[in-house]
Amino acid sequence: MAEEELQTYRRCVGLQLEELELLSSIYCAPGELHMLDAGVVADFNEFLEEDKTKAANSLLSHLEYVVKLTLPGKQCVEVRVELPHLYPLLEQARISVHTTLLGKAKEQRLKNDLDQYQSERREEDAEPYIFQLLSWLQEHIEDLLKRPASEFEVLPVASQDPQQPPATHLERMWIYSHHIKSTAKRQELIRQARQLELTGFSRPGKPGIICVEGDSANVHEFWRTIKALRWQKICLVRSEPRQRKRGFEDFSEQLFNAEEGVMNMGQFIRFLEAHGFGYMKSELFGLA
Repeated sequence: MAEEELQTYRRCVGLQLEELELLSSIYCAPGELHMLDAGVVADFNEFLEEDKTKAANSLLSHLEYVVKLTLPGKQCVEVRVELPHLYPLLEQARISVHTTLLGKAKEQRLKNDLDQYQSERREEDAEPYIFQLLSWLQEHIEDLLKRPASEFEVLPVASQDPQQPPATHLERMWIYSHHIKSTAKRQELIRQARQLELTGFSRPGKPGIICVEGDSANVHEFWRTIKALRWQKICLVRSEPRQRKRGFEDFSEQLFNAEEGVMNMGQFIRFLEAHGFGYMKSELFGLA
């Protein structure tokens, strides 16, 4: 693994532990903050204390915890937080809210507003933000509880006109770059993919590989946007229209063991094969 990538992991892990310590001092009442796997903290500390050559693939689990927010009337809402290893510098936290207080319409509004909140966070400095998010959630949920459910109900949509074009199709696109090293460019790939609700991965280093899948129009919009960035070389290797299902659950950056940013080919090919894309090794690298 390149030294720069390893340092990115170490910086992110350190920030996550510092943030957890802060949250533990704030949500300190019994049951307010619950670690789903307390052993992860020890693993993270060991990773930071080891010599700087320790590989990031020794991090087997993510930091996950549940925070219980207390609302008026002794009511509670549970917020589950999962932090990818590259949060907060390159990835966003995964947040889910569990409550029976809101009802379907208000829950959908909360989900939309939470997505918008995180989307706006991507435009700001890459700093930990879970405490700010929890404070915002508490205020926002209290406000939703005060408002009538009818305010958030969506009127039924009329049946689609048969003259209208059919629903868009799922498409997958594979992109090859001479290299992906710029932190700003790596953040932009993640931001664009998530904004367009695409799944897949990007592999920084040399060469750089990007796979995106989702609504066909969004996939092509992603390609139009990123190819306009400054690249030494970037090309579309393969487009797979009319797919029946996605191969990935989300979009994330995948870092494989490498030296000086050069891809570990064997590990990457195993990754492709594990997801059912072993055939792409010939498309990407000319390997049989």
